[in-house]
This record gives sequence, structure tokens and C-alpha cells, in this order.
Amino acid sequence: MRGILRIVTPAADLALLTPDERRAAAGLRSVDTSQDPLLEAMDRRVAASICAECNVAVAAGAVPTLLQETLEETFRGVRGEDLLLARRHEVEIVSLNIGGSMLTGTDHYVDPEVGILRRLYDDQIVTWGAGKIVVTYKAGFQEIPADLKMAALDFFRFAWLERERDPSLKSEEIDVPDVMRTKRDYWVGAIPGCSGEAAVPPVVAGQLIRYRNLLGP
Repeated sequence: MRGILRIVTPAADLALLTPDERRAAAGLRSVDTSQDPLLEAMDRRVAASICAECNVAVAAGAVPTLLQETLEETFRGVRGEDLLLARRHEVEIVSLNIGGSMLTGTDHYVDPEVGILRRLYDDQIVTWGAGKIVVTYKAGFQEIPADLKMAALDFFRFAWLERERDPSLKSEEIDVPDVMRTKRDYWVGAIPGCSGEAAVPPVVAGQLIRYRNLLGP
């Protein structure tokens, strides 16, 4: 069961790296700000590709992120005990409204990592019922975890080095004698070293296991 997701308070910034980290990853001195606009744009593309790889839920008119946001999610016709929120990691419930009635903190609990919310009655787990449920919650990281930071840095370095190279180019042969003859061969189909059609390099994809979301029905 998927809810309707709305962003209440968006993340202050969508980038995963600091300006100094971006410069270092690009091989620039920390005082060299000449490429900062380009580096920031690339950082945001890296973050967007990581969110796509991890199936981070998208709210209408908003950009998905693994960083902390306040969200509102509305469900109808929920059956069973587990209510799976669209976003996860460091989940904190702000308010929970069922059929117009507000539940207190003792009426529910949430697994903050996986984002599973359960309703309690007399300290026992009970089913949600078919009424309208509105959950306001915070989810996402205030401080970027070390492994996510490393994945972003690896991806950023790869993207920076590959920015001027055609990834579909298999080989290039240049013959100078009578002033230049160039022969290029291109890969057909999936490019070796790329995970299918994904934008994220395999070495980075392997670092993102914790952050992957299984798409619900």
C-alpha cells in the first residue's frame, strides 16, 4: 500500500559533498574556486543518480533526496499491522491522524531505519483499519553517513574523469603520416563496466545496498 507523499519542509541542500570535498575529488586545490559552479552541478547530478539507483520515493513537484525532510503521507484502506512509509532512515513521527483523531506517542511506534510504522493499543500491536491515515514525519539524514559519503565521492571522481569522454567509444586509432586518419569503434548494446542502463557505476552501486528501497505494489 502506497500513500500520497507531500514535502512539508524540503532539505536545505541536495548536494552530498562539501565544496572542499568536490575540489579535492576533482584534483583541484582547496583555494581554487574557478570550477565551483560546474562541480556543484555535477554533485547534484551525482546525488540525483544515487536517489534513482536507490528508488527513493518522489513527491509531486519535488526532487528526491536521502537528506532529512519533513513529509506528509496520506493512506487509505490500509490492512494489516505494518504501515510502510515512503521514506526511511532516521524516521521521527511528528504527528499521526487517523480518521480525524490524533494519536499520542504511546499509540504507535516506528522502526527509524526501515520506516515501518505500527499502531498500538494497550501496548499491543493492532491493525490499522480502513480509515484515512495522515502521517507527518521526518526522514533522511541530518549528517551524511560515511559509506554514503564514500559512494558519492567515488561516483563524483568517476564522473569528473569521464566528463569529456564518450562512454560508448570502444577504441580509437589515429594514423598521422599523411596528415591524420582516425578510426573509431563503438560498443553496441550494454557498455562493459556499466550496470545495465543505470547511470551509477557498479563499484558505487555495490556501496548503496543499505540505501536501496524495494518498490511497493
